[in-house]
Amino acid sequence: MADADAPVVPVADEALPAADAVPAADAVPSEPEIIYKVSSEEGIEFRVSDKALRMSETMNAMFGTNPMTAEDVEKNEPIPINNIKAEILELVFKWCEEHKGEPIPVDDDTIPKHVTIPPFDEKLMEIDNDKLFHLICAANYLNVKGLLNVSCKKVALMAKGKSPEELRVIYGIPTDEEDEAAEKLAKEETEKKKAAAAEKKAEKEAAGDQKTEEKEEETPEKDEEKPSTSA
Repeated sequence: MADADAPVVPVADEALPAADAVPAADAVPSEPEIIYKVSSEEGIEFRVSDKALRMSETMNAMFGTNPMTAEDVEKNEPIPINNIKAEILELVFKWCEEHKGEPIPVDDDTIPKHVTIPPFDEKLMEIDNDKLFHLICAANYLNVKGLLNVSCKKVALMAKGKSPEELRVIYGIPTDEEDEAAEKLAKEETEKKKAAAAEKKAEKEAAGDQKTEEKEEETPEKDEEKPSTSA
């Protein structure tokens, strides 16, 4: 006879009663995100997701709340952005793809702005000053506020603690002497163009006079009337 005080040990992998089957809900297939075609100033085409493109308030206003269908995108020509070069547009779209779905900063001067540059953005903006300037212009034109904020912050950090001469080098600001030299060169070029235009005009007039003289020389004289013979 078994000891009544012995502990009961559950059997491993003991089968449990089967639960009643619950009918699965009809699965609703999620629609794929629309990928738009966008072309640069040079006509180079980019593929950009709907959410990334809407990080630009300019593009978001263009499409409103009704995005195109995949069929519309394929049959339509790329959306032209004719005043931004491909190398800059690529940086803008990389930023938008990385930050798509994030809240767009609000324009409110009463709220102090504290902008932190994330590692991805810092890496993206490891470019020369000329490209950084064009990136800021592109972000402003397309109204990509987040990118505009971090790129302007980047410029502000570059200027922090720098002397006027160092700032000249960073931002490519010419000295007074360089300004005077550039102005003098531009004036000389203008005078050269005026002189060349005047010379060309004089040559054209001289050629016209010569043609007139040649035409007059080639005009045949009228034959003298011969006396008629009577029968």
